[in-house]
Amino acid sequence: MFFSPNKLLCHALLLAFVAAAPAGKSWALPEDRQQPMHIESDSASRDDRSGVIIYAGSVRVDQGSMHIEADKVTVYMSAGNKQVDRIVCDGKPATYQQKPKPDAELVKAHAEVIEYQVAKDFLVLTRAAHLEQGGSTLEGGLITYDIAKDLMQARGSEANQRIRMVIPPQQQKPAAAP
Repeated sequence: MFFSPNKLLCHALLLAFVAAAPAGKSWALPEDRQQPMHIESDSASRDDRSGVIIYAGSVRVDQGSMHIEADKVTVYMSAGNKQVDRIVCDGKPATYQQKPKPDAELVKAHAEVIEYQVAKDFLVLTRAAHLEQGGSTLEGGLITYDIAKDLMQARGSEANQRIRMVIPPQQQKPAAAP
């Protein structure tokens, strides 16, 4: 079935995506989940049998501090309970940004493919992956982030088997006057 984006369907679908993150394992501001989700795309298609919904053409997703831009966003639903299993964002590049905690710097990421595996609470950035927060950057062919364990890993690309990380110097506080 092919249709123009339906506001109610889009809102319900992506709200389910954000709400599906396991309780207590938030990778976003708590108030982000309470905000309305806004999705814009040139087209959308939904296949109830396969449980796949595809948004295509300059896709923008906004909810609170979260902002995603991609050429295509594909949502995979589980067959049994119709919960969101994973979301795949494709682009040249696909971009993601979100403020993880009130006192934390904005997390910005881009890659040709950004995949969020909901049940595992796991983020995978593939091909020309770049992650930035608070002036620190990490680049490679593949970056994985286990949100629940707060564990990040990176690998180089096939063309360049090395990763690059930049950690800015700590700001020195001026010495107190005697």
